[in-house]
Amino acid sequence: MAVERLNNSYYEETGKRLSNTSQLKLFPIMLDEDKETKFLNLFRSYKLNDEVQTDVVFFETYEVSNGEFWDDISYNIYGTPQLWWVIALINNIVNPFEELEEGDNIKVLRESYIYNLIKDMESFSDL
Repeated sequence: MAVERLNNSYYEETGKRLSNTSQLKLFPIMLDEDKETKFLNLFRSYKLNDEVQTDVVFFETYEVSNGEFWDDISYNIYGTPQLWWVIALINNIVNPFEELEEGDNIKVLRESYIYNLIKDMESFSDL
């Protein structure tokens, strides 16, 4: 027996619609070996394409203030705390629970590209 990936959407499995910015869309729905338990594969990693990662057109730098966390930065840049994962992804953060240091310079996706990212999120889940 093995864990298998389901091709159903979150809505098909739960009856609940996710917001466009929901990070739950990034994780595949899995079926455990018992063939009854469904779960999200939260440990799946994503990495930006190296070409995109190095293209300065898409990014700007942001200096972290004392006590700021990913959701604070997301709110300051995008007007919502829900896009914190975009900033973590861009900075190749594996553990977003680690504290940021005051004065750290991190990369943030320019706000003008957020719409394109959200529009393409469905294809991210197929990576």
